[in-house]
Amino acid sequence: MGDPPPAPDAATDLVRRIAEWLRAAAGAASAAAACAESGNTDQALAMLRDIEPPLYEVTTLLNAASILRGNHTRSE
Repeated sequence: MGDPPPAPDAATDLVRRIAEWLRAAAGAASAAAACAESGNTDQALAMLRDIEPPLYEVTTLLNAASILRGNHTRSE
C-alpha cells in the first residue's frame, strides 16, 4: 500500500516557508543592487553572499515538497 497523502497543513507550511525565504533573498538582492547603483560595488558583492543561505533553504524545502508530492525517483 502507498504512503498516506501529506497533511494539508504540512503542504501549506512548506509553501509559506518557501515564500518567506524567497522574499528574504529578493530583499537582499534589491539592497545589493541599490548599493551597486550608488557606487559601492564591494559592499554590494558582499551583500549578495547573504542570498546563498535563503536560496539553499528554498532548495531544501522544494525538495521536501517534491518528495511529499511524489515527484521523485528512488535509487535502486
